[in-house]
Amino acid sequence: MLDQSRAPLAEAVALMVRERLTGLAPPANAQALVNAWRADVERDAGKALDTLAPLAADQEQFARAMREVMTGLGLIEGIAPDEDGPEQKQDSEDQSPPAEADNAANEEEEEQDIPSDMQMAESDDDLESDRTISIETEMDADDTDETEQEEPGEKPMRPKPRDNVEDPNSGYKIFTSAHDEVIGAEDLCDIEELARLRAYLDAQLKPLQSVVGRLANRLQRRLMAKQNRTWSYDLEEGVLDTARLTRIIIDPMAALTFKQEDDMPFKDTVVTLLLDNSGSMRGRPIMVAALCADILARTLERCGVKVEILGFTTRAWKGGRAKEDWLTAGRPPQPGRLNDLRHVIYKSADAPWRRARRNLGLMMREGLLKENIDGEALMWAHERLIGRPEQRRILMVISDGAPVDDSTLSANPGNYLERHLRAVIHWIEARSPIELIAIGIGHDVTRYYKRAVTITDAEQLGGVMTEKLAELFDEAPRESAPRRGRAA
Repeated sequence: MLDQSRAPLAEAVALMVRERLTGLAPPANAQALVNAWRADVERDAGKALDTLAPLAADQEQFARAMREVMTGLGLIEGIAPDEDGPEQKQDSEDQSPPAEADNAANEEEEEQDIPSDMQMAESDDDLESDRTISIETEMDADDTDETEQEEPGEKPMRPKPRDNVEDPNSGYKIFTSAHDEVIGAEDLCDIEELARLRAYLDAQLKPLQSVVGRLANRLQRRLMAKQNRTWSYDLEEGVLDTARLTRIIIDPMAALTFKQEDDMPFKDTVVTLLLDNSGSMRGRPIMVAALCADILARTLERCGVKVEILGFTTRAWKGGRAKEDWLTAGRPPQPGRLNDLRHVIYKSADAPWRRARRNLGLMMREGLLKENIDGEALMWAHERLIGRPEQRRILMVISDGAPVDDSTLSANPGNYLERHLRAVIHWIEARSPIELIAIGIGHDVTRYYKRAVTITDAEQLGGVMTEKLAELFDEAPRESAPRRGRAA
């Protein structure tokens, strides 16, 4: 069962609200998340959840019921006692007798000139209704709008401001994702060409065979050492401990002279290698990256560690069909990302290396490497890892530069993609259980990642990858911080 510290409560509540309103069970890949919180949510807010469906057509009442749910779960503080006053006053005014219609009309004209508590409360109710779409987004909007509308001295209770780290996609837009693709390497190239490209890669591997062999053996020895058996001593039964023979001779009835062989705990681990497939990697860098990914996949598989190999690029230079759609729409300002993503799966974590080895030859294909949008690629690889059952999950990024896409940067601020990449990295490092490490080829990635190394020559990549992975296995896995939200 998924640990609550790794399951965002807000998402579990959103899925349970959806379940109440539509009668549909949560998606299969979200069942564990909902089950982790279901008992607690039903206990603290089950009755309030049951009232949502009949109120779905009444925006105001639904917002009040949703506030009760969130209050019961401790997501927000309780409602101030006087918040209902303005609405009750409005109800009494609506029911005023006809004889008082003129007075009511005059009061209504005055209220149009002076913002009243009732108007602010209605604004609050409008904001509350947004929770039916996104609990997390509403909390930010509620804080902003109430601050702008409230009168001095009247400060109703509201949720505490969230840390910006909760939403790495805040301020990042995608004009259209209709033309993006996530595709297997075998679907981008026919079998005969893949075999030819793999043969070319193998030919490049021969001169480096002795070097990569030593690196692989060294990594394997360090990993296997973590899985060696250990002994428990001073037991009352088990195998006789020869180091305690003198104790037996002196006192044959002495206890605690036996030992027992134990298995040393070794967490199930999966490693994802995310390779930059941009045009600047063309030539020696991409070839070395493919060779190192191949060697690491083989080595880690022998040690019982699963490996996933992913690549990211775009489908076109300087924008593709997404940019055509933008031009057709009349070039609206600040459109966000303006290119078609191509995320390539060279090897899935569950696929054996022998079945996927041919796919790595695709990196040698002319025309594959184009532009790079790192932030979205990092989130994609992270989302694939977060759903894995292994206890320890490691994401290693190999890149040779900052994110670059000419069509996006020409229609948005110059640091648009880089700012998004920094936000995604910060969110993963601060809020995710995934362990993130980066290797920059000729580019200083230490200014983005906390755990990173930069190499000046692609030939160093194999040694650095091996050493960094070995360091990760030598140290204790870090405990992930409890998460209350997930990237939008």
